[in-house]
Amino acid sequence: MKRGGKATHEQLREHNLHLLLRAVYSGVANNRAALAQHTGLAKPTVSELVSELIRLGLLAEGGHGQSGESGGKRPRLLEFVPTARQVIGVSVDSYQVSGVLANLDGALVARHVADLEGAQEQDALDVLRQVINALIAQLDAPLLCLGVGVPGVVDAEQGIVRSSPHLLWRELPLSERLQEAYGAPVYTANSTELAAMAQYTYDTDETVRNLVTILINHNIEIGIALGGAVYHHGSDIGCLRLDPATGEGSLEAYLTAPAIKRRAQELAQQFPGSVLAGSSLSYLDMRRAEQLGDEAARQLYDELGSHLARVCAWVIALLRPDHITIAGPVKTLGEPLIERVRAQVASLLPLDSAGQVSYSLADSASLSAVGAVANALQRELGIW
Repeated sequence: MKRGGKATHEQLREHNLHLLLRAVYSGVANNRAALAQHTGLAKPTVSELVSELIRLGLLAEGGHGQSGESGGKRPRLLEFVPTARQVIGVSVDSYQVSGVLANLDGALVARHVADLEGAQEQDALDVLRQVINALIAQLDAPLLCLGVGVPGVVDAEQGIVRSSPHLLWRELPLSERLQEAYGAPVYTANSTELAAMAQYTYDTDETVRNLVTILINHNIEIGIALGGAVYHHGSDIGCLRLDPATGEGSLEAYLTAPAIKRRAQELAQQFPGSVLAGSSLSYLDMRRAEQLGDEAARQLYDELGSHLARVCAWVIALLRPDHITIAGPVKTLGEPLIERVRAQVASLLPLDSAGQVSYSLADSASLSAVGAVANALQRELGIW
């Protein structure tokens, strides 16, 4: 299905197609008469548009439903066809490009990951295309569209990466470039916003209406989903200072991957015999050290929990989320980190605010790629 054209009639037609498809997809209506009643569209219009959706393969006719109270002909049931097309979602971060191939219901069919190995500018774009090409080779149905998540400042409406410092991308018309290469619509957005979208769409229960994702990697970004709507105003918060009054360092100085590793090595020197000593330290090493009762690791966890708690307290005070997800490679530090964050937040905020928020850890790469699928489906078909 093509994106809306300039003509008002074409835009209205596409809007109505999305309206009908979303109603069947969500289970709100499953036959032509029910669709007309639900949408307020005239029955001839519904019949014409449903025929178009069937021709496209997005809907199919099934059996017959029950007759109405007044009797009459039994309606022909309509079914959404999730395998009619497929969508590719890709996420780029500081370390790698992660991609997924999915059906129209979000069910994942294949994954592909490629290390960036320090690639920037055109080299990073080449790795992105390698991942897309690998997933295209596994298509079982026509490609509907692509979704891409990128760290930094992204103009989601124009599909332009305004600034992604770690990739050295600036004013890059990424959607246009990829659309020219693959002949399919491309929707680009900030990767942390997409992670929040994925969390809200697929990973939370119905009680969660307001969700915030804090992504920690070589930078620190925030994504927001409030009342089911994803806000495209998140992005980098790493420049914020933990204590502006004293000049205490920025979040980047304490919470990014290089900063955490550097602090672990400093603590290892303060506690002779610490298992944190060594240049090839990983998050998994830190977690094992904490489990073994290593004093340097315990202090590292306490410090990280305190820094993250202040960020979470800001978020809770301003946005009142039901759930906060801490995403990125830091998730490997596990539940002991979440326990410290929860305890520290409780000391910073009133219990009625702090106690109502739940927390989780997540893999940002997978989340953002899945969120890119959800975003592309919402933009292209109006379903999410």
